[in-house]
Amino acid sequence: MSSSEPPLAKLNHHNKSAWDELYASTKESVWGGSPVGFLAQHLPLAAALPPGAVLDAATGEGRNLPPLLALGRPVTACDASAAALAKIPASLRQRVALVESDLAELPLPSASFGFVLLCDVVETLPEPVAVLRELRRLLVPGGLLLINIPGDDDGITGIDMEPAEARGWLYRGRYYYRFYSRAEAEALLVEAGLELVQSHVTTWNEEPHPHFRPDAHTHRSLILSARRS
Repeated sequence: MSSSEPPLAKLNHHNKSAWDELYASTKESVWGGSPVGFLAQHLPLAAALPPGAVLDAATGEGRNLPPLLALGRPVTACDASAAALAKIPASLRQRVALVESDLAELPLPSASFGFVLLCDVVETLPEPVAVLRELRRLLVPGGLLLINIPGDDDGITGIDMEPAEARGWLYRGRYYYRFYSRAEAEALLVEAGLELVQSHVTTWNEEPHPHFRPDAHTHRSLILSARRS
């Protein structure tokens, strides 16, 4: 990595390395085996979609794969972390297509997915619009993207964080975060060429993540769905 590398590119590189090292640091699941708390409430949006597969973008260790598989469509799970993908349980691995790749440059065909889930990711991206544009490319016309984006009222804000590049923060000096107002979050989707369908706040509780955040905590995120027109 060159010392003349642009600041955002350097931040992207360090950020991806930090997450991969986190996954590799323990044989246990970092996030646990239960799907994220907002998913059950919002997944019915995917019941009436145009034809196409399902993509779990930045799947991590696959905590959200069971409800996605229950949609009855082919499922692809992608992540930039090889260590995370290696920890997806065998019972799930054999039922999905796994892709190790940066989210901004996915080796997947355009207009092939009817539904994309991007869970707990946007706030960790130094350049989120590039990723959102890539996910738009993958959606079929009428296909739906479901994401959550926390704001300053989320439970993790301000805890063990220091200022970082790109108006963001570093959690424990390593993991990039940026928190968005509702207007900023919606603007990201519009800038990426997506049509906003729904936008509202949901709160859910998370069990401790001993290797990342050791206390039980409450998340409060804006949940957005957007369509490729």
